[in-house]
Amino acid sequence: MKKFKQYILSTPTSVDEWEEDVFGVEIIDEVLKQVDGKWALVSKKTGRPLAYYKGEGKPSDDWIASQEKRIQYFKNVG
Repeated sequence: MKKFKQYILSTPTSVDEWEEDVFGVEIIDEVLKQVDGKWALVSKKTGRPLAYYKGEGKPSDDWIASQEKRIQYFKNVG
């Protein structure tokens, strides 16, 4: 029981700290930029656009998250 109490007291307090502790640090290799008047997720390494936003205005956080997830999936599959 003593070890359990020590573990509970030493655990991170915020959700962000907990997620980082459990899942590790999230490394994002893409950045949102305007390319030729359109919003795009651009690779930090190559500078190449990886996904274009087809809607009006700036893309939502949900769209960005889904595209990053898609890009990470294909990056790790092959």
